[in-house]
Amino acid sequence: MRILARMSIPPIIQRIPREAWIWALALVGLAIVGPSLEGHLSFCVPSMLGFDFCLGCGLGRSISQAMHGNVQASWAAHPLGIITLGVLIGRIITLVYHSRTINN
Repeated sequence: MRILARMSIPPIIQRIPREAWIWALALVGLAIVGPSLEGHLSFCVPSMLGFDFCLGCGLGRSISQAMHGNVQASWAAHPLGIITLGVLIGRIITLVYHSRTINN
C-alpha cells in the first residue's frame, strides 16, 4: 500500500526531507492564521494554566507579524521573531538544496 501511495508523488517532491515540509507548513500556517491569533485553538500549557505571558506564543505571533510586514509589532511580540523566521527559511532552503545535490 505504501508503494502505491509513493508512486503518485513526483520523484523531485519525494526527495525533499520531512523536516523541510514540516517547517514550511508551520510557516504557511502562521501566515494564514494572521498576526492577531486571538481566540485561536492553543496547545500552550502556560495559557491553559491561566498565565498571560508565554515566550512560545510570543514567538509565533512575532513570526506571523513579520510575515505580514509588521516589523514593529513583530519586535514588540518577541525580539527574536524576525531572526527565527530567517533561520527557518534558511533551514528549509538548506534541506532542499542538500536533498537535490546529494541525490543527483
